[in-house]
Amino acid sequence: MRETLLSSPRRRGNRLRNFAIVFVLFGVCSQACFWTLTRPPIPDVVVPDVPEPIVGGTKATVGGSSLERRDGYWFMLHTGDAVTLGAEHARLGGFLTQRAEDVMRADFERRLPAPLKVVLPPVLMWRFRHLGSSIPTPLLEELYGFGTTYPDRTPFPLNAYQRGIYYHALHDMVQDLVGNKFVDPGVAGACTGFAASGSGTTDGHTIVGRNFDFEVVPIFDSEKVVHLHAREGAIPVMSVSWMGMSGVLTGMNADGIWISLNAARSEGRNRKGPPVALLVRDVLEQARSIADVERLLAETDPIVTDIYVVADGKTGEIAAFERGQTRMGKRGPEASGKLAIANHLLSETFVGDEDDDKLRTFSTTLARHARMQELVDDAPLSPARGVEILRDRRGPGGRELAPGNRNAIDAWIATHSVVADMTDRVMWVSTAPHAQGAYRVVDMLGELKAAGLPTTEWRRGLADGARAWEASSKVTPKPLRAGIAPELPAGAQPNGPAAELARLVAPPQAPMPPAPDDMPPGDLVQSGEDQTVTRYLALLADSEEYLAHDEPTLALDVARRALALYPLSAEAKRWEAEALAMSGDESAARAAFEDYFTRYPGIGPEYWRAKEWLEAK
Repeated sequence: MRETLLSSPRRRGNRLRNFAIVFVLFGVCSQACFWTLTRPPIPDVVVPDVPEPIVGGTKATVGGSSLERRDGYWFMLHTGDAVTLGAEHARLGGFLTQRAEDVMRADFERRLPAPLKVVLPPVLMWRFRHLGSSIPTPLLEELYGFGTTYPDRTPFPLNAYQRGIYYHALHDMVQDLVGNKFVDPGVAGACTGFAASGSGTTDGHTIVGRNFDFEVVPIFDSEKVVHLHAREGAIPVMSVSWMGMSGVLTGMNADGIWISLNAARSEGRNRKGPPVALLVRDVLEQARSIADVERLLAETDPIVTDIYVVADGKTGEIAAFERGQTRMGKRGPEASGKLAIANHLLSETFVGDEDDDKLRTFSTTLARHARMQELVDDAPLSPARGVEILRDRRGPGGRELAPGNRNAIDAWIATHSVVADMTDRVMWVSTAPHAQGAYRVVDMLGELKAAGLPTTEWRRGLADGARAWEASSKVTPKPLRAGIAPELPAGAQPNGPAAELARLVAPPQAPMPPAPDDMPPGDLVQSGEDQTVTRYLALLADSEEYLAHDEPTLALDVARRALALYPLSAEAKRWEAEALAMSGDESAARAAFEDYFTRYPGIGPEYWRAKEWLEAK
């Protein structure tokens, strides 16, 4: 009996030790399985050693690629095979990518509570573990070339190649939040755009435009990049995004096809598929018609729903493909030859879709679409009028709003704003701030020619009347004929009386159309009021921070200062109401909240919080 009693603790110790060993082994095996299953495929390529760039003024060149700082934006040329494109991209622009990573990491730390910082990354990694195997091979090789060459400061726990894949899926990851009651629509995506051709434009050209609203990373606005991808064996593609981005959210190809993405939401789930930005790049590198775009989109089921705005500068066709995870609808232009696009779905395919209904309820898409429809219906479009529309800060019916109101087309959150004449293959790209800076003209065929790349094939497909400024500059005036103006007598001097008579009676010559040029800054920048808007938005942020730290008196003070700058502000009135509620003055808070709802506020988390407060009281 004594021996049994003495051995019991030993047995219990053995059991505990065995349990600990099993637990550790289980953890090790689980970790091994997790990291193995989430590891992306490694392309069978050799990444070239990229030499030091050659720097001359504001331009750096390495191999067939170059990076140039222009007035308000960066221009990057990518040429060569896929892996070389990626490696040279990292060598030239890695410093800007690192800046963006630093900002995103800081924002991640600021926005998320501690438990989510631990839980969210592995959850997202598992949820999107199939991304790498769904990316087209050339683009995966390009990402691998970039990740291997990138001067990585933070390789643990994910190396630059792995992080690059997830960065390219940022749109897809965030888009799951579109139409969520608790998520700011500016974070999840609140883009607005248009397309027009034929009778819908002033000269019959095909005109498209969009605001890409994504405010999480401000550096994407101030350091935006125009990329010209000319990969071997592919149609050249020009896009607007940021450094390190190989995918396309807004772009065109040299054959005149335009695609831009607007976030949407629909029922149905698909767990496997490429990041949509890389899908668009892949489509643009192949498509020569809208039929090609439709076929390529139908062949690949994406993991999120988007509206693909498509135009063909050769034929003037425009369309909006509403591509869900399991089905696709198509919306063509109205009789006026125009399309207005926000974030909700309008094709018959998605009528009654519950997720689309939620997006309509919990975002500003209906207001922005209504205003866009008013503006595009008002008159034919031109590039200049397109810029004017994208800068519009009023609500439906022309209702005056304070700057930054999310019901406006220009809600002061655009990462980039672009208008393009697809007939001419020319785009105008906004410079900071948002849609208010000057729009710089970028001529795709001109850029290809300047880079020494062939353009004959793409010029052959130009529509009649395209690039008229080039055609006019090549015309040699024909000699005047009898019946139109007298011919000069033999021996007459070119500047003599007979020549003067010929000029007087000759029919007037049409003026040569000017080449496309930059468009000036918006009214806020020209007047200097953009600085006031910046101060106003900073006061709103201050009020929010004071409330987060239980300082209602200070929050009330800065909210009222913001109201003094823009008395119509719904946002400042809401922070005033919340400060009054926190301080215990419920009567004044109720009056302020009720006033807030008369000011046409944007729909987001704060909107619903105010609703709930009034209902609870």
